Amino acid sequence: MPTIDDVAKLSGVSIATVSRVLNGKNGVSDKAKEAVLRAIEELDYKPSGIARNLANKRSSFNIGILISQRIERILNTKDLFGIREFYSTVLTGIESYAKENNINLSLKTFENCEKNFIRSTEGLLIIGGDKLPSCIKNMEIPKVLVDNYIPSMKVDSIISNGFDGAYYAIKKIIERGYKKIAHIHGSLTFYGFRNRYEGYVAAMSEKGLLPQTFECDETRDGIFYALNLALSKNPEIIFASNDVIALIILDELKKMKIKVPDDIQLIGFDDIISSSISEPKLSTLKVFKYEMGNIAVSRLIDLINGKNPHPAVISLFTTFVERESTIQK
Repeated sequence: MPTIDDVAKLSGVSIATVSRVLNGKNGVSDKAKEAVLRAIEELDYKPSGIARNLANKRSSFNIGILISQRIERILNTKDLFGIREFYSTVLTGIESYAKENNINLSLKTFENCEKNFIRSTEGLLIIGGDKLPSCIKNMEIPKVLVDNYIPSMKVDSIISNGFDGAYYAIKKIIERGYKKIAHIHGSLTFYGFRNRYEGYVAAMSEKGLLPQTFECDETRDGIFYALNLALSKNPEIIFASNDVIALIILDELKKMKIKVPDDIQLIGFDDIISSSISEPKLSTLKVFKYEMGNIAVSRLIDLINGKNPHPAVISLFTTFVERESTIQK
């Protein structure tokens, strides 16, 4: 199926010029207009809703946002450690881009995603690492996964590079002379946790150190249980797979009269706002959450418009933000 990009290439003009011709705008020479119309006829190009409206920056389409009931509960819960901050910041990035480009957004959970809703949208953003119902997987509609990647499912994905972030931070800590580094992580069924786990293991193994990993569910009881198992190994540093887990660990360590960073150092992942105001302030890997949301909408628009349709994974590198919970040498 030919795209506006194909028309531009064949006619030898820019995409913006093709868009002006499609929308009947002035400012296009007769020669360029003739070339565009000839290319459209030769390619049998059918402009999409977005292509027809590129020139005047208006949009006649809607984008659907799908989340699991788990994420819906997180977004509706006010909690001490800011678990909702990650997803709310991703959504802010989505909403900001949509507002700037006159795009309408509708949010539904997987369970409430009826056929009428799908028919009313031209593309879908699917947020989070929860298992997708088969009906959503098989939808013949442009879609982008946000903070998730599913092997063998060739669909566009916007993710943070958890492997590189974990690998970088752990390697840096090892180079300071520390060897006993434990990793407390959430379920490895979630791509993000698995990716960070693999980065930690790679950094430890490369230096000939034994990885010490402890899985937990994201409840205080589950984290407390994993923490006690980790403490039995007398770690010098605990690396948690997200800031929420790290902040609960920090709170539990305070109750045990274990000082951070003097007795044990602590590293999180995500850089939610709560990590910068904890006592002590948490060292963490910054995930560019707002940018993930922004880029996801931009990519979905490209897909709806038929531009660069081959599926791709866009991986955003993280930055190690070192604060008070680690000892900087």
